[in-house]
Amino acid sequence: MIILMLMLLSNVMAANSTLGWVIYGFFSLVFLFLMTMLITKRLIPALKGDIALQLDDEGISDYIRDVSIGWKDIKAISLIRGRSASTMQIDLKFESDYGSQVAIPLRWVKGKDDEIYETTLAYFEQAPPGAD
Repeated sequence: MIILMLMLLSNVMAANSTLGWVIYGFFSLVFLFLMTMLITKRLIPALKGDIALQLDDEGISDYIRDVSIGWKDIKAISLIRGRSASTMQIDLKFESDYGSQVAIPLRWVKGKDDEIYETTLAYFEQAPPGAD
């Protein structure tokens, strides 16, 4: 992304156009905003060792996306493998504010994706009887 921004800057400087500078300024602000959000929401908490995903007797909490789901609301849990990181997909029993499916990327969760998925399934299968 930085390389693309530098290439755009060299083109704007060569063209020396007001419209070019306006477009470059807009995309620079978008780029800076996205980088700031990425650093403050994902990178700093990861470096500080903050909890990204919590499993307990009541449910699963994703602190990166600020999503909490009770075991009683979950229909199924599956693991979708990606190139760099996997995503845990949770199918809900009803349509919620998050939709009927919630995807939790495991990129920022410490541990191996398979172990995280197996641990989540173990918690889900051991949910209290009142959870169904």
